Amino acid sequence: MKAIEVNNIVKYYGNTLALNNVSFSVEKGEIFGFIGQNGAGKSTTIRILLNMIFSNAGEAKIFGKDCALDSKEIKKIIGYVPSEVEYYKGMSAIDVFKYTLMFNGNSSFKEIESLCDYLELDYKKPIAELSLGNRKKVSLIQALIRKPEIIILDEPTSGLDPLIQEKLFKLLLKEKERGTTIFLSSHNLDDVEKYCDRVAIIKSGNIMDIKSIKELNEEAFYKIKYTEDEKEVSFVYKEDINKLIKDLSKKKIENLEIKKESLHEKFIKYYGGDDYE
Repeated sequence: MKAIEVNNIVKYYGNTLALNNVSFSVEKGEIFGFIGQNGAGKSTTIRILLNMIFSNAGEAKIFGKDCALDSKEIKKIIGYVPSEVEYYKGMSAIDVFKYTLMFNGNSSFKEIESLCDYLELDYKKPIAELSLGNRKKVSLIQALIRKPEIIILDEPTSGLDPLIQEKLFKLLLKEKERGTTIFLSSHNLDDVEKYCDRVAIIKSGNIMDIKSIKELNEEAFYKIKYTEDEKEVSFVYKEDINKLIKDLSKKKIENLEIKKESLHEKFIKYYGGDDYE
């Protein structure tokens, strides 16, 4: 059974078409990347999965259950981290965690303390005194302590420093090891390329492509630049890199740079060369 199935979803906001027959599926236990520019339809798709809004047509399912009709059951197995995090200012982080566990959660206080220590969060501070990054940590821990079957992340690294970002993905990889499905919507394409199994690219409410990271890497070209006899040579190479290295070894090269096409560069192509936001 698929963890997530989205079939021909259509969503209008007034007369504006936000999603146009969007379809994709996510396998159980994979990290699935969902990327696109601001306004492409990423958050709208997530809100439909979470039954925060309704689609105008099509269907969305999580483990075979309808996201609209079976929302109560689905919410028991989902951990969600929104792009923008807001809490009651008078609460502390530990208040949030205790409140979460009252509804649904399987973690002990010791496990919560361990997560807070790992992500460097002072759980005793009032929410009002926490920075944007620390509020995001509260949201991440709140999602994890429920030990969900699916974690939906909307820009989870915004506000986090690089060290904490790295720690977060170590946690997510551990979740993957225990069979958790992770749906990751992010502008950080380096993270998507490094950690995701597959990726869907959405533009103006349309799915442009769905491919595995392995496929994208196999399709990637190489940018070659070197200096020989004080002349700079540069070109694009799309064949076997081992053959290239063999050919280059016969030359008297002074400086050599080999750069593989990144997911960021592929993304730009899908968007017609526009600057990435």
